[in-house]
Amino acid sequence: MKENKSRGGNFDRRRAAESEAPEDICWGRNPVETLLADMPERCSKVLIANGVQPHVKAKITKLCREKGIVFQYVDSAALDRLTGGAKHQGVAAYSTDMRLWGTEEFLASLPPSPEPALILLCDHLQDAHNLGAVIRSAEAAGACAVMIPKRGGCMPTGAVVKTSAGAALRVPIVKTGNVAQAIKLLQDAGFWVTGLAMEGRETLFRCDLPPRSAIVVGAEGKGLGGASAKACDDIRFIPMLGKTGSLNASVAAALALFEWARSRG
Repeated sequence: MKENKSRGGNFDRRRAAESEAPEDICWGRNPVETLLADMPERCSKVLIANGVQPHVKAKITKLCREKGIVFQYVDSAALDRLTGGAKHQGVAAYSTDMRLWGTEEFLASLPPSPEPALILLCDHLQDAHNLGAVIRSAEAAGACAVMIPKRGGCMPTGAVVKTSAGAALRVPIVKTGNVAQAIKLLQDAGFWVTGLAMEGRETLFRCDLPPRSAIVVGAEGKGLGGASAKACDDIRFIPMLGKTGSLNASVAAALALFEWARSRG
């Protein structure tokens, strides 16, 4: 693949808008490598900073050549501007928008009940780093999807992909219009839905989560919405011995996800 040696340049989202398909920016070594290795059809161009570590440059350019993706060397300052000063590790890529599954479409693709499955449902998480962290934990714990509301919460962005270490490109992200309605659809598909809240009726660790489980984590500060909590099959809390009143949403989600994984052996 011929490389473009232009330097610097005005790299911003206006260029993405000129493409036929909507584009986003993916940055960081792991996310870009994942994009190139697993979904090259979604990558339109890779930007590599002059002076990037030789082994990073070698691996990224090798993947680009193998997948037929154009790559270009740019000043590091151009990547700083493109990513809003994020820690891009000297690489970034233009990618078409991440596919978001519809709820019913995704559930129809799953093996029928009672086959084991794990889904994480986020009840209006607001912070991109929290969403990225829960997606990373969900993928690592073996979840088959992460569900997010299409309004009122954080959506997948370059920051989410970077924080997830590329997991957001590997695990299906499912959009839902209403969290309580999504819980009902999950229940109809044979899932036992467990919400996480300090007001829970029993500890997360009292008994194993069912093999076919959906875990609902609430928004930062607000926790589970009232309708969401009411729709869940049960509400569990995470016992804490210290004086801290609550856990970060991504930490609470990770504990519940891996509690399910532990019980599966």
